[in-house]
Amino acid sequence: MLYFPYQRDAKSFRFPLPNRIWKYHLKYPSLSVLAYLHYRRHRGLPGKATPEELADALDLKTDVIGPILEELVQQGLITPDLIPVSTNEKFFSLPDEVFHLDLGCAAIAIYAFLLYRENRKTYQCTLSYKTIGQAIGASNNTVRKYVLELEAVGLIATNRTMVQDANGKERNGSLRYTILPVQNAMELYHQRQLAALDAAAERQRVKKRLSASATKGGAAL
Repeated sequence: MLYFPYQRDAKSFRFPLPNRIWKYHLKYPSLSVLAYLHYRRHRGLPGKATPEELADALDLKTDVIGPILEELVQQGLITPDLIPVSTNEKFFSLPDEVFHLDLGCAAIAIYAFLLYRENRKTYQCTLSYKTIGQAIGASNNTVRKYVLELEAVGLIATNRTMVQDANGKERNGSLRYTILPVQNAMELYHQRQLAALDAAAERQRVKKRLSASATKGGAAL
């Protein structure tokens, strides 16, 4: 299989999100839509985002986009023209690539919260599923599911911490999350795409051989 290393410098392709977005207690579909609109504005993409574009980018149903946009306008987070409202304020940033890895809105929202909470020197944070779920409006099971997805695509690594209870016994604590270089995730994504293309091409070759064999067999009869 051919392999092309991913060379893009992710530090040059990030977009800011204001820290204050977390105080609005938005649920993860709304958070992901807001993040995409900030990405769109920062990149200067032409035209106005359509419900179809947002639904496709975030793996959402088109009919939920309207209510989400209304909520964001009412909260003063975007204008009626879908332009994010931002001022000279503290922010954290996300890599553009988060919208090019076929992630759903819950995974994007969790990843955003991890980046918001990470230690900028160690690229780590220790959080419970409950804390993450409260931030993005999701259940523990939903958080667990999409943390595993973020691990699988190569955006994060996790390890279990240990804590002592009141009796001095050790027990499992929350997960420690390490934010990995986004280039790793993109390389893995491209490898999987190429592997899928190779597999599809091989299936076609087998299908043609079987078809040719069947044709010869019929002619012999």
